[in-house]
Amino acid sequence: MGIEIERKFLVVNDAWRRQVAASEHLSQGYLCNQGNSSVRVRIGGSQANLNIKRGGLTVTRLEYEYPIPLADAKELLAGLAGGLVEKTRYHVRCGGHLWDLDVFEGANAGLIMAEIELGSEDEPFEMPAWAGREVSGDPRYYNVNLIGNPYCNWREDAGRIESRRIVISLPEQRLSLFEEGRLVKEYPISSGANGPGEQRGSGRTPRGLHRIRLKIGQDAAPGSVFAGRRPTGEVYCNELCEQNPQRDWILSRIFWLTGAEPGRNRGGQVDTLRRFIYIHGTPDSEPLGEPRSHGCIRMRNADVIDLFERVANGDWVEIQG
Repeated sequence: MGIEIERKFLVVNDAWRRQVAASEHLSQGYLCNQGNSSVRVRIGGSQANLNIKRGGLTVTRLEYEYPIPLADAKELLAGLAGGLVEKTRYHVRCGGHLWDLDVFEGANAGLIMAEIELGSEDEPFEMPAWAGREVSGDPRYYNVNLIGNPYCNWREDAGRIESRRIVISLPEQRLSLFEEGRLVKEYPISSGANGPGEQRGSGRTPRGLHRIRLKIGQDAAPGSVFAGRRPTGEVYCNELCEQNPQRDWILSRIFWLTGAEPGRNRGGQVDTLRRFIYIHGTPDSEPLGEPRSHGCIRMRNADVIDLFERVANGDWVEIQG
């Protein structure tokens, strides 16, 4: 059984070109893309292969790959009505890992993406200065989808998202939203009562660079109660609060955060994602502007709903402590 553990990042500058060890031109197309499975034919130079993946558009998938005759590959690709993905792949070594950087062509021109294969999802690695936003959770950036929805159709929006950032100040108990360096909006928050910190079980709020891994609660009613990131069917009210005086209320919307700095807030005992650190709504009776949470970032329900509509999965979140 083959396992692929791969993370994808956008490339933000050309500094990687000084580190290129090798390169090759690739042409590929898909014989099948159904549900969580795909079958791909790829030609690179004089080599061709058939690749089968199962597991959907996720970091970890089953992968099987077999060499096939070049003539067969050309014949298969020539008959594909959906079209091909054309790109040049550059191999770059950084910090003990080999990265693949894909410079896309044709309808996907302008897109440069870096991929790194790991032994486990929490394996630490050095983040190069040319690696920007992680897009492992964004289906638009997967090759299988770049055929039907190429980069030229949505790159303006992609650029806008890349320039958007949430900055959370723990000393000031404030969340600020920036777009293209301009302050758009500010909200009061409440962070961990135990102060800043990254250790699992500490009840502290992690610092450093993060991404929004997943937005949860689209179209849920204001005050909707969540447990385990799923709506319980309840809507917060005083009577419900009185019946559950010890409950840590997670309401309205959830932003599940993932750390972007291996060794600081990603991997091992300091992994923000596995600590289940969220930005979420809290009862309006709860005071904000002071640390009172169990480690998450609490917001007013109206504020977290407003923020939910302004940001996207993958956006940067910088927590300053």
